Amino acid sequence: MNNRHRPLVLDIAGLDSGGGAGITADILTIHDNGCWGLPCVTAITAQSLKTVSGIEEPSSTLFKQTLKLAKEDWTEISSAKIGLITHQSILEDTLSFFENSSYKIPVVWDPVLTATAGRLESADLKGSLNRILKVSTVFTPNLPEALELADWDHERLERDGVKKLGEYFLNKGAECVIIKGGHLNKNNNAVDTFVSKDLTFTMTTQKVEGDGAHGGGCAFSSALAAYIASGYAPFDAAVLAKAYVYKGIVNPALPHNKERPPVGHHGIPDSLDYMPIIKEEDFPIKSEPFSRCTYPLGLYPVVDSYEWVERLLKTGVKTIQLRIKDKTTPDLYSQIEKSVKLAAHYNAKLFIDDHYELAIKAGAFGVHLGMEDLKTADLNKIRRAGLKLGISTHGPYEMVKATQLNPTYIALGHVFPTNSKKMPSKPQGTEKLRLQTKMLAKAGFMTVAIGGIKLDKAKEVLATGVNSIALISGITKDENPEKAAQEWLKLFE
Repeated sequence: MNNRHRPLVLDIAGLDSGGGAGITADILTIHDNGCWGLPCVTAITAQSLKTVSGIEEPSSTLFKQTLKLAKEDWTEISSAKIGLITHQSILEDTLSFFENSSYKIPVVWDPVLTATAGRLESADLKGSLNRILKVSTVFTPNLPEALELADWDHERLERDGVKKLGEYFLNKGAECVIIKGGHLNKNNNAVDTFVSKDLTFTMTTQKVEGDGAHGGGCAFSSALAAYIASGYAPFDAAVLAKAYVYKGIVNPALPHNKERPPVGHHGIPDSLDYMPIIKEEDFPIKSEPFSRCTYPLGLYPVVDSYEWVERLLKTGVKTIQLRIKDKTTPDLYSQIEKSVKLAAHYNAKLFIDDHYELAIKAGAFGVHLGMEDLKTADLNKIRRAGLKLGISTHGPYEMVKATQLNPTYIALGHVFPTNSKKMPSKPQGTEKLRLQTKMLAKAGFMTVAIGGIKLDKAKEVLATGVNSIALISGITKDENPEKAAQEWLKLFE
């Protein structure tokens, strides 16, 4: 990646003399994930893979100068990661810096109280917890640190659960909390819990044999900050950061004969093999595979009536979706049934959006479901009926949830700004699309790009490796839809 295009991440942390954790590992991680790190050292530690033997801090004056100059040298800092803070004056300087910033800097705060190598000295984070949480975008304690900061014991944890523990920090001002659960030894899984006002889910990876990894917490929080700086929502960033660390644990930086080898740094994860298993309440965890398409879907218009289905099939379109959102439409089934019969006549693939019961009754080729639809849909019934399944996603978090259901294809959006419908997420752009397409292609999934794609951007989108482009208004809103359809079809010849 060209350094001129790297978002800037302010990194406030201690220096690990072993290089496996702390600010050295942070900067490696930040750069590895496409950003540029600005290191501001809070402490110098004498530290090995086994022990922490000494800590010294810079003066408050010097530390404040590093913050001031880092900010003055650059137009805008895109995010910040905060790790080890051992001295109270440096904690105060850090809090004041973010509280008095002229613009909101997204902050990933990793409250380091303990390290794998042993107990670390720390400033009074508990005494300043309210202020810390109010400047934090994502607060990332490991489980022992979360229990200590909340004054919880294990008995209360057993009674109330990790979600309630996360909500404790939300109620004090944090936007999102990720409680890292690798310290739990109940099973062979490392389970992290993401908690925000609107969303709670867990991310699970299998523990790797051995004594653990050095610097996993630092790599996770700094990767998280890098992804947020790159425009990912916190929940999407969390999934990618979990995968990044897991890949680094499976493939450590140094040979296996080292005790607790440092986490490896291998670039942005581009394989589903390292993605965590995501569990979200009321969302299906897994499904048997749906049948796949043997060839790409190509041009994929999304239309809202039988009339449009008929009009576009006559132009040569071979994949189309009937999307009638109003369930009270008087002739809803009639439109679905007629569209299915017409698609069969043209040897075309017709997907029905949402109304899977009616799609099964009419014998449609497939159905398309969004994330909310999946919470209530009978996936087994759809699969037993022989229908294909397409799923809408809006980032890595939803993409991973979709892969767990083994659909026929996964729609990735929205790529560019769109007025077709109100979107809760930001446009992904082609680089994020490229990454997700690569992951899914390796796993054998068909992919569909959707959202704000115009004809002049189509080749750029197809260059990401995506199999198909879906259009909601790109053809139907054109002055000459038939001519527009022909121009689009040429791209897939």
